[in-house]
Amino acid sequence: MALADQVTIARRFQRSIRIDTDLGDKGALEGFICPQSSADILMSMARHVSETGQGAFTWTGPYGSGKSSLAVALSALLNGNLALQEEASKVFGRKLTNAMRKALPTGSKGWRVLPVVGRRDNPVEVLGEALIEAKYAPRQPKGGWTERYVVDCLLEIATSKPKTHGGLILFVDEMGKFLEAAAQNGSDVYIFQQLAEAASRSNGRFLFVGVLHQAFDEYAHRLSNELRDEWAKIQGRFVDLPVNTIGEEQIDLISRAIESKKVIPKSKDQSHVIAKIARKGRTQDTDRLAEMLNNCWPLHPVVACLLGPISRRRFGQNQRSIFGFLNSAEPHGFQDYLRSADENELYTPSMLWGYLRTNLEPSILASPDGHRWALAAEVIERCEGLGGDGFLVNVLKTVAVVDLFKERSGLIPNFDLIQTCFPDVSRTVLKEALDKLDQWSLTIFKKFQDAHAIYAGSDFNIEEAIGTALNEIDEPDFDTLKSLLGLQPILAKRHYHETGAMRWFDVKITPASDVTRIASCFKPQNGVIGEFLLVVPTDGEDEECVNTLCREAARLSDYWDIVAGYSPRGWSVILLARELLA
Repeated sequence: MALADQVTIARRFQRSIRIDTDLGDKGALEGFICPQSSADILMSMARHVSETGQGAFTWTGPYGSGKSSLAVALSALLNGNLALQEEASKVFGRKLTNAMRKALPTGSKGWRVLPVVGRRDNPVEVLGEALIEAKYAPRQPKGGWTERYVVDCLLEIATSKPKTHGGLILFVDEMGKFLEAAAQNGSDVYIFQQLAEAASRSNGRFLFVGVLHQAFDEYAHRLSNELRDEWAKIQGRFVDLPVNTIGEEQIDLISRAIESKKVIPKSKDQSHVIAKIARKGRTQDTDRLAEMLNNCWPLHPVVACLLGPISRRRFGQNQRSIFGFLNSAEPHGFQDYLRSADENELYTPSMLWGYLRTNLEPSILASPDGHRWALAAEVIERCEGLGGDGFLVNVLKTVAVVDLFKERSGLIPNFDLIQTCFPDVSRTVLKEALDKLDQWSLTIFKKFQDAHAIYAGSDFNIEEAIGTALNEIDEPDFDTLKSLLGLQPILAKRHYHETGAMRWFDVKITPASDVTRIASCFKPQNGVIGEFLLVVPTDGEDEECVNTLCREAARLSDYWDIVAGYSPRGWSVILLARELLA
């Protein structure tokens, strides 16, 4: 019988959560698990509200780290629906539930909750629309929504009926969309400072929780220093709480996501061996980890340990990529494996290598892991070219995938680990295979780790070197950049055809802040009769400002032609230029 008839993925892990539609839905809580890291975040919020009066928070974590699910669950715990409160209490446990209700008393009818999902738009307008949709405001005011009106409206809702309602929680999911739009358009985000200040002055009646995928200041990296300082002041009004399940929490989630219609067969001591390696010999909680790994069947324990670290790399998306892997029917993926495998065949690390190479290789090559991945892929191709059979290639793939992600998984490709991936192969045959890979210079045995690794042939890490060089470049050297790019002069062809005299325009990349000085100092030489200035904003200048500077530069010369132009995506030139120079 195929495993597809016996193994399924729990419904909760088959879709993502959207707070504006899933809020108040009992089904959204079904199967929700609150890991310890998320419980710590809620406890921290509770302490801030009760002890300092702080009411503004940001939850920051990568895509799929459970931020929206946590918001929906917290709303269920604090709102006035008794059935939802009961379900949420089971999810969070008695200790956390009591702590949250003590810090955030619900009154007789619970907290009001206003969910908002960000988009590239004016946040004031979006908040106004949310107030109307939630029936907290009857209609749009005559003069349109203003910052002051929105803040006053939210405070009025939060402070009304203090005996029956605990207050108002404003959840802004995808808050980064507002920040991205503001950074791109040069618009204002002062509304968030006003909301944060209002929340912290509300005596615990108004809470503002913004959900971000990266730190607040990361959205401002294209802005001028002055604007970045302004954004930093706004960020200072919030307490930032990182949301990210890691390590064993992710293994536990995987074990809960995979459901089996039959009793999970006990592995041939693989789970205990992998648990000991992950614990680096420490016996504390080894049995508990081994049990979780065994419950991830039919994933091999090594794969269960690797999925979390792989998802946190730049080419992954945290838990969403874990459950995307479990649910997707991509070639060599989990569902593809279930359709053809039987209950005696585990999903092994060599299969995981095949999945990564088939579906994610371009993304991996463009990530910081790209150099090491390319080396491993080349080594596997060489093994096949040297006549390595399927078993030898699978051993090499196992070494490669464990070696690639060893820093975060805690696993190393030592003999014991590799043997768990080939339980039906004798120790002698496996040792001979590893020796052959060493002899062919495909792997190398590292005595200090007592483990095998892909033979790199060089100790030079180009990605690390580029990263170091990037840190040393504050602003691109435009003269060096011009020589690297090989910009060619623009020939005045019609002038040449009509007069026979060859004249041309020079081409120069210049920062917007310097364009007028460069234009005023232009002196033609060596047949040059004019200059094309390609202007890029380096200090966060907006499009209108750059346009004005270009016009001023073009008017500075009465005798020679100066043409100044810019691209609306000029900011990307700076990022690419730094990388090219590095």
